Amino acid sequence: MKRRHSHKVSIRIHNIGTPLISRSTGLQIESLHVDSDRLYTIGRSIDNGSCDFVLDHGGISRNHCQVLFDSQSSKLYIFDGVFSQNFDEFRKRLISVDKVEKEGLRFRVSLNGVYVNRVRVREGRVQEVLVGDEVLFVCGKEGLCYKDGRVGFVVQEIGFEGRDTKVSSGHSRGTFSGGKRSKRVFAPMDNEVSSLVSGFCPPEAVGVVERLNSIVSYCRHVLNSDDPVSCLRLSDSGKERLSCCTMLRSKVGSEVKRDDKNHEMGHGMSGLKVGDEWSSPELRIGANLAVSKLVSQVESEGAACISVSDKTRTMLTFDEEKENTPGNSNINREKSCQSSLQSPGKNFYLNRLQYIEQNPTGSQRVVSLPELLYPLESISQIFIATFTSDILWFLTGCEIPSHLPVTVACHHAERCWSSSPDSRTTTPLPNYPNVAVVFPPFPEEIAFGKDRKNRGIACHHPKLFILQREDSIRVIITSANLVARQWDDVTNTVWWQDFPRRANPDFLSLFSHFKKETNRGLRSDFGAQLAGFAATLLADVPSQAHWILELTKYNFEHSAGHLVASVPGIHSYKPSHLTESVRSSTCFNEEFLGSVEASVVGLSYLFRSTSDSTGAQLKRLASYISRTRENSLGMLELVMRRNTNVPADLNAVSVFVPNPDDDSRDEFVQLGFLPRSIAKWVSPLWDIGFFKFVGYVYRDEVLAAASCRSNQKVQLMLHVLQGVSISDMSKLIQPHHVIALSSLMASLQRCTGIWRLQEVLGCYKWPESQESDFVYSASSVGGSVTAGFQADFASAAGKKVQHFDSQESDPEWGCWSAREEREAPSIKIIFPTIERVKNGQHGVLSSRRLLCFSEKTWQKLRYNNVLHDAVPNPQDRVGHPMHIKVARRRFTSTRGSRSSSFGWVYCGSHNFSGAAWGQTISRSSRNNQDQSHNAMRSASKLRVCNYELGIVFVFPPPNEETDSCDGSKIDDIVLPFVVPAPKYGWSDKPATGLAMREALAEFREGSRSVFGESEAEEEVEEKEEEEEEAEAEGREEFVAEEEKQEEKAYAEALWIQVESSLSP
Repeated sequence: MKRRHSHKVSIRIHNIGTPLISRSTGLQIESLHVDSDRLYTIGRSIDNGSCDFVLDHGGISRNHCQVLFDSQSSKLYIFDGVFSQNFDEFRKRLISVDKVEKEGLRFRVSLNGVYVNRVRVREGRVQEVLVGDEVLFVCGKEGLCYKDGRVGFVVQEIGFEGRDTKVSSGHSRGTFSGGKRSKRVFAPMDNEVSSLVSGFCPPEAVGVVERLNSIVSYCRHVLNSDDPVSCLRLSDSGKERLSCCTMLRSKVGSEVKRDDKNHEMGHGMSGLKVGDEWSSPELRIGANLAVSKLVSQVESEGAACISVSDKTRTMLTFDEEKENTPGNSNINREKSCQSSLQSPGKNFYLNRLQYIEQNPTGSQRVVSLPELLYPLESISQIFIATFTSDILWFLTGCEIPSHLPVTVACHHAERCWSSSPDSRTTTPLPNYPNVAVVFPPFPEEIAFGKDRKNRGIACHHPKLFILQREDSIRVIITSANLVARQWDDVTNTVWWQDFPRRANPDFLSLFSHFKKETNRGLRSDFGAQLAGFAATLLADVPSQAHWILELTKYNFEHSAGHLVASVPGIHSYKPSHLTESVRSSTCFNEEFLGSVEASVVGLSYLFRSTSDSTGAQLKRLASYISRTRENSLGMLELVMRRNTNVPADLNAVSVFVPNPDDDSRDEFVQLGFLPRSIAKWVSPLWDIGFFKFVGYVYRDEVLAAASCRSNQKVQLMLHVLQGVSISDMSKLIQPHHVIALSSLMASLQRCTGIWRLQEVLGCYKWPESQESDFVYSASSVGGSVTAGFQADFASAAGKKVQHFDSQESDPEWGCWSAREEREAPSIKIIFPTIERVKNGQHGVLSSRRLLCFSEKTWQKLRYNNVLHDAVPNPQDRVGHPMHIKVARRRFTSTRGSRSSSFGWVYCGSHNFSGAAWGQTISRSSRNNQDQSHNAMRSASKLRVCNYELGIVFVFPPPNEETDSCDGSKIDDIVLPFVVPAPKYGWSDKPATGLAMREALAEFREGSRSVFGESEAEEEVEEKEEEEEEAEAEGREEFVAEEEKQEEKAYAEALWIQVESSLSP
C-alpha cells in the first residue's frame, strides 16, 4: 500500500520523574514534535546520536523504546526496545495483525520494560497510546509504581501541527489485541483531567493532579487485565493503587456511601467510602461495565477537587478512616511520616525502599528524601555534596521550586583536576537558573608525578545535605548519592540533626578550640569542622563563599556526634600532642585560632643576585638566625608586613627575619614574600583588623635555600590570631571579606581521615580486655587494605597492645602495630559474598555498580580470617543491595550480675580504604640536608586521596565522666547487617570484580536463551554509579616540594618593584 504523505504531529506530555530532553537542543521538553510514519527512539544514550529523545536516568536503557505515529490510523504506538527493520515491515508485522510472527525480526528489548497504564508492553508487541495514558519506563513491579520511583510521562494532547484538528479523544479509544479477547481502552475527555493537567489548573494543584492521574491510570490497569475482579482482590498488598481499588470495590461490589461532613472537599473523591467486601466470585459478572463507569466518575469528581488550594494534598484521602486504608498513597504516607519524624540523635535511619511495606519489620527506622526536605516551603537554600548525581531527578522528584538556590558539589574527572578556576563551577539547567554545580579541586601533590595533567587516584565522595531555614539549619549525612536508585532501591544510612539559630552570628565558632580534657571527651567542634569541610569544597568559587558566613548564624554546640572528614592532600597535622605543642609555642595563647601551612617564595632572589656578590646579606641573615631563639617546635618567629605600594600585587606580604638584639624590630633582613594564593586572603582580613598573622620557619631550611644548597620550598607555618576588630566582624564584613574568610577556613590545618578519628576517639581510655567486637561494613574495600593500614586504622580507633601498662608520655607508645595486626587481626570486614549478590532480587546487575573489591585484595585477605558475609538487617531488606559504610567497636563491662555496653559507631561515606581514610607515608631521606633537623619534625605524613564525610557517635566507658546526659546507649543502634556476621566458609568468595564479570557472563547466556539479543548484554558494559577504586602502591615516602616556576616569577616581579621603590 502506498504510504500517505507525512504529517507533522505534536504530542503534548506531562513529565513524571526525570524529564524528557530533546537531543537536538539539550533542553527539557513538554511536547514531542514528530513526523508521522517515522520511528523515534527514546533512551539514555546521547553519545552516538541513536536517541531522538533522552532520559538521563540510570534505569533507562541506552536505546529503551521507539514511538511512531501512524498516518493511516491516526494513532500513536510505542514499542519496547529498538526495531531494526524499516517502517513498512514494522507496520506489516506489528500493527496490522493480532498474532505476531516474530521469525525474521530483529529487535532489542529494554532492560526495565515499558508500561502503559501500569501494564507492561509484551515483548514483540506494539501498544497504542492514547490521550490521558501514562507511559512509564521505570516502574518496578507491575501496579506497584510509586510516585518517587516512576520515570515517564502522561500524554495530554495529540494534534497535527498547523491545524486546529486534534486526534479524537473520546472515552472509547478503539481496541487492541490482548490474546484471548479484545478490550476497550478509556482516556479522559479534553475537558476533563488531561486538560486540567495541561495548564488550566493553578500551579499549586499540579501535585493533586499527578496523584489523580495515577489513580485513573490504575483504573485502566484493572480494565486492561484479563480478570479485573481478581486484580482488585490482589490489591490488598499494593500501596499506591489501594485507594483506587477501594473505590472500585465500593462501586462494583456494593453501594457507594458519601460523607456529607467533608464540606471542604465538596462532592470530591474524599467523600467516597468503602462498602462491603466482595461477597462471591459471581460478582465478576458485569465488572467491566461497572469499572468503566467508575473511571468516568473518578475523572469528573477528581476535577472538582483540583480547584482546591495546595493544602488539599493532605486532605485528598480516599478513605477518611485511616485504619481502613493500611496502604494509603505514597504522598499521604510521607505526609504522616513527616509530621512525626524524629531526629535520630546518636543513631541513624535507613532510607525507605520503594518496594518495602509501609511498616517495615524490625526496629530500624526509615526515612525518604522528600521527608527529609519537609517542609520544603521554609527552606531558603540547599547545599549538597555527592559523588554521582541526577540533579534533574532531585529537582523534579522532590518538587524543588525553580527559584530556590541549590548548590551541588559533585565529582568530575576532568574539572576537579583542572587548574583553572573557571572549571570550578557551572549552571547547567536553564530552567533552574539558581542551581549551581561545583567541582571541588584535587591538589596537584596527589597526582601521578605531581602533575595535574596526569591526574591521579582521587574521588569526591561525600554525601552531605545542608538545608538552611530562617530559624534552624538541618545537616544530613548519608551514604546515598544523589540518584534515584540509591534512595529507592539500595540500602543506605541517613543521619541528620536540626540546629537552632543564634541571636547573633558567632565567627569564633568557625575555629576549633583545641582544649581537650581526657576525662570529658573532645569539646564539640561540629560547626568548625562543617565550615572547614564546606570551604574546601567551595575553593575558588567566590559566588558560593557566603555559605561559610551563613554557618556562623547557627548553634552547633549540642551535636549528637563528631564530624569526621577527609580532604585530599598530603597532611602533616596530627592530633593531640602536636596541636597542644602549637598552642604552647606561641605567646598569643588565648588569641590563637589555628595555623596554615604555607611557604616563603623568592628567598633565593636576594642572596643569589649580583647585588650580594660579597655575601654580606647572607652573612647578616646567618647572624640573625643563629641568635634567634627557637620555639618548642624548633621554629623561628618572623616579622610580616604588608606591601601596599607594589603594583604587581596590592595584596603582597613581605617576610622578614628581625635582628634579635633590636627590640623595635626595625632592623631586619627580608627573606621573600607570601605566595600569591595565600596573600590574596591574608591581606583583606589583616587590613581590616579581623585577624593577625605570625609566621614561623625552620632555621636550616632558610639557610639551605639562601646558600643555594637546596631548591626545596621554605616551609612557613602561619599562625592565625584574633584581631582587634573581630568582635565587630558582623558589622564591618564586606563581600570581599567573605571570600577571604572562606579561603582562610579552607586553608586552616585540621586533622583529617584516620588522624581525625584518632583526635575524636583518642580522648578515651578504652579497656582492651572488654572488647566484644570491632566490625566495618563497606561497599568498597581498597587495595591498600594491608596489615599496615588495618593497624593504622585500629590504632586511630584507640586500640593498644593488650595488658600494656606504661607511664610513657608519648601517646603513640604502645599503639597497635602491623606486627600485632598480622598475629591477631583486629577488624572484621563485612562484605557480601558473590553468592549472596547473585541470589539478590535483581541478581548481579543491581550490585555491580555499587560494590568494589579487587581480586588482588581478595588474595591478600583470604587467609587472614577477617572477611564476613554482609547479611542485610532487618529481614525485609534481604535481597536488596547495600551501599552502607558503617563501623562499630563495642565493649562489654560486667559488674556482678549487671553488664553494660559502650564504644563508638561510625556512619557516612568512608569506604574501608586508604584512599578514603589516608595512608601514612614517611619522609624520604634522599633529599635530606640535615638529618638532625628532620628528627625534630614529623616523621610521617598522611596521604589522602578522597573527599569524604561521616559522623562518629561516642558512648564512653562507664568510669569516664562526660557531658552527655541524653541516656542513649550503643545497643540502641541497630546495625543494617546481621551481627555476629557469618565468617566466610572455605568455598566463599567476595563479590570481586572478576566474580561479578563471571556472573554477568552467565546472566548474558541466560538472557540470550530467553530474550534473544537483549539490551542487557550491552547495558552491563557502561559504568553508571560504580565507585571503583584503584589505589597506587609504593607511595610510602614523601619528598619536599620545590618552588614552582609561577611562584618564582611572582616573587621576582615583587622584588624588582620593591628594589625600585627603595632606590634613591
